[in-house]
Amino acid sequence: MKHILAVLLLLSISTLALADPFFGYGWGGGIIGLIILILDIIAIIEIIGSGKSNGEKVLWIVVILLLPLIGLILYYLLGR
Repeated sequence: MKHILAVLLLLSISTLALADPFFGYGWGGGIIGLIILILDIIAIIEIIGSGKSNGEKVLWIVVILLLPLIGLILYYLLGR
């Protein structure tokens, strides 16, 4: 379980680099990118601890990792 969380954390950090074109605050989106990263990590931890099936968990985590802001919004609107 610790290995999975470590990989997810590394993947989440890599999404900071994707925020630059959208927010334009240098590498990684600055404070906005950091806030999105923290919220993504919280959502992923919440997903892992939920009672959803493993397939649902993997799907939501992939959505959040591929679309950090939109995936986060979708999870809190539809996934909970």
